[in-house]
Amino acid sequence: MFNFTALIAKHSKPMTVVEETSGFYDHTDGGKWKATTQTREVTAAAFNLSSRDIRGYGLNFGEGGTYTTLDIKIYIHVPLAIGSTVTWKGNPFTVTAEVDHSDHAKGLRFYVARRAGKIQNAPLAESEE
Repeated sequence: MFNFTALIAKHSKPMTVVEETSGFYDHTDGGKWKATTQTREVTAAAFNLSSRDIRGYGLNFGEGGTYTTLDIKIYIHVPLAIGSTVTWKGNPFTVTAEVDHSDHAKGLRFYVARRAGKIQNAPLAESEE
């Protein structure tokens, strides 16, 4: 078993996480579900998905369609709820999947998050680098 704590810490940046903690049906608004959320700051290493990631994890057939290289992978040592919203580099993403790496690294969690909304800091195309 490997310990990736130092490596993750080296590449980590602050990330805002908004998670649904509970909610209620608002009968004054036609019985619509109103979520109660919690916002917290975490430190995580996040990287854009590569074409290899998309093929290797079978993400191109994930729920909601194809993933792109504008979507991100998140390495973190605390749990994130699927469906939560994270803000990384000023851009919103929705956590859509967790890939289990517990056989290789104790406590390491790996999540995939889809971009949500307009990307503010899109990576340069390979020809622009």
